[in-house]
Amino acid sequence: MKFIKILILATALSLAAACAKTPTPENPAELTIFGDVNRVFIEDSKGLGTLNDFMTIHPEIKVRTIPEYDEWQIHEQSLQTLRNPTAEQPDIIEMPGSWVAAFTHEKLLLPIESWFKELPIRDQSDFLTPLIAGYSQNDELYGLPALVGVQYLYARKDLLPESGMPHTLDDLVTTSRFIKEKYNIQGIIFPSKGLNLYKFYYTLLQIELHGQESENRLAAHRSAYKNFAILVKENQPDYEKYDHPTAEGEFRSGRAGLSINGNYVWFLLSQSSEVGFPVKPEDVLVDFLPVANKADHKQNHIWTRGYVINNKTKHPEQALQLLHFLTSERADFYRLKNRYILPARKSAAVYGENLPGMAPKPAQAMYEQGEQAPEIVKVNQSTPGWYGTASATLELLKDALAKGTTPESVAEEMIKIESGLSNK
Repeated sequence: MKFIKILILATALSLAAACAKTPTPENPAELTIFGDVNRVFIEDSKGLGTLNDFMTIHPEIKVRTIPEYDEWQIHEQSLQTLRNPTAEQPDIIEMPGSWVAAFTHEKLLLPIESWFKELPIRDQSDFLTPLIAGYSQNDELYGLPALVGVQYLYARKDLLPESGMPHTLDDLVTTSRFIKEKYNIQGIIFPSKGLNLYKFYYTLLQIELHGQESENRLAAHRSAYKNFAILVKENQPDYEKYDHPTAEGEFRSGRAGLSINGNYVWFLLSQSSEVGFPVKPEDVLVDFLPVANKADHKQNHIWTRGYVINNKTKHPEQALQLLHFLTSERADFYRLKNRYILPARKSAAVYGENLPGMAPKPAQAMYEQGEQAPEIVKVNQSTPGWYGTASATLELLKDALAKGTTPESVAEEMIKIESGLSNK
């Protein structure tokens, strides 16, 4: 009898322990998302696809965001926090695929390949294939893409010359000079603070490489830096001033005729009337970025943003549920409809066809299929050493601008950085 009582007590304690570990509405799992989520999810929004929608579906899970806008800070704080076993750990981190290699090298992320393969086939195949690949490393998946940042060329209709939108990079330089001289405003504006300066250069480099019949990286760097230096020095030599909000606000204020920036600016333009900015969507033409040569095909230059799970999360099952929601059609539709943020799923071409966020030609082209579809160029490839290469390139760009280094010398140093031979 005594043994039976002990057995009953042990079973009761075991069940109690299990119940304590299983989240309930009364004792929910608390998850945090760290990163640039303030533009995507507003905590008090209650519509379909919002975080409050998720918590209504899953009352046993509470979600809190830890917003951080600066990309350098997201990268550095995430690494430092995840390396420190005593630090308070975020459960989910918002990041581009380009960081996956560095984080997985230190085993900081939760592998999700087996979980992903258990999803319905339609769900798996709906993601744009090149974007999924960006979150993979050594045949293992560590995250999912949620949204796509597409680089657009914006132009004020009333300020363009008779030739119209710039088609090539040479046209871009010529048009920016025309606007600056005729209207006494900045010819072109673009985010250039911190890592954005590197992104702008890297985009010009990809355009040059696309225009070559056979790859010659030295020549591509030479041409890319020549145009880069002209556009920076003639338009925003104080490049550290131009973070995203500044570049976006200056263009909407009418202080620049052209802008190279992400698709989110299209949404901001739609809000101009509400906040008193003079430049509105009807005043602006939106197109693909210029090409290197007139005969080159248009390309979509993109940055992916998505989510990964901390390997130290205390609630892996619930974190996977949240990851699935953050990258779902339900959340995609909310972001596309309310923020013009382009989804990483092919199905957006169907449900988003008539939404304003899909109006620009580059947005529509993101989801086109077949040989005639514009090529997608990812400017945040997930490769080992990406962060170190980006940092070294950024320092070289700053140094070259300050010293007036020739494009030829810059190109040679760029090749050294790419080869891992630079002393910078």
